[in-house]
Amino acid sequence: MKYSIHNEDKVKEILKENGFPTFRYAQIENAVYKNFVTDFQEIQTIPKKMRDLLDENFTFNTFEVDTEKTSENGQTTKMLFKTSKWEFIEAVIMRHKTGRNTLCVSCQVGCPMACTFCATGKLGLLRNLETSEIIEQVYYAAELLNKEGQFLRNVVYMGMGEPFLNYENLKTSINFITHQKKIAIANRRVTVSTCGIVPGIEKFTKDFPQTSLAISLHAPNDEVRGSIMPVDHTWPLAKLMKSLDDYVDATNKRIFYEYIMINGVNDNIKLADELGRLLKGKLAHVNFIPYNAWEGTDSDGYQTTPRFIIEKFQKTLEKYGVVSTIRHTMWDDIDAACGQLANKKEDDK
Repeated sequence: MKYSIHNEDKVKEILKENGFPTFRYAQIENAVYKNFVTDFQEIQTIPKKMRDLLDENFTFNTFEVDTEKTSENGQTTKMLFKTSKWEFIEAVIMRHKTGRNTLCVSCQVGCPMACTFCATGKLGLLRNLETSEIIEQVYYAAELLNKEGQFLRNVVYMGMGEPFLNYENLKTSINFITHQKKIAIANRRVTVSTCGIVPGIEKFTKDFPQTSLAISLHAPNDEVRGSIMPVDHTWPLAKLMKSLDDYVDATNKRIFYEYIMINGVNDNIKLADELGRLLKGKLAHVNFIPYNAWEGTDSDGYQTTPRFIIEKFQKTLEKYGVVSTIRHTMWDDIDAACGQLANKKEDDK
């Protein structure tokens, strides 16, 4: 089995074992991450013997691209990757009209958190992704955009899985993709989303004070939140909000709160007032997400909240001085929900 070229330690180890000086890695690094060379034989700055060694031991793609779909408007490309074990993970490129390109990456195969509105939750947790597997998603997107004459500006860990349950690989991957000699994504342009793993938030606060944090909130009280998000039973809102206050105190960064709008579940207008009181005076930005219906899980029957109710939520938050936006859905025609394509493949199996 070949190793990923993004496994820096293994590349350096094999070069050293074969008598090549340490400066050679810098030449490989520049070719791969700055010039997007994806054929070792095309790296002309290193000797033929070294190119052959890389061919024998490394690969750019430990994943196979099973499906790649681009929306009709060209704004979104969704990749379904297949691992060597026939596991499926997803990543999504979002091309914003402003010219900003964002990649949503996965950190686990499946997810153990079982949020009732989430397609990935149907899969359960199969395993954590390795660091190189997370990096490979970023590199694939950066190379694809480079071919289009564009560049990758933002990375969000909002795909399949709970990032803080794969913390060490998450940490290493962030340090890798933000390194100036690698993909060089600015720290402030990386966002990690969590459903509320308090110990992970505490580690993240210390390790990544420049990196953004997003919280899957989806309800302003434990009763409603616990009914759709089992994580609330372990880390209820009081503990969660305390950890978030500590994060803001340490970083002075605004937190993004995700709130999926599900008709008749968490969209009672009284909850808007509760949400306003919960976030009043905090460095907070709420993203209202219209629920995307998908097939094949126990949450069939969930429907999107009507637009006028979402707008009422937004106006209510304004009274409390809380900034919010209603997320524009960019990819309805290519299976928008995280895990939807993977679920279909698992069902096919």
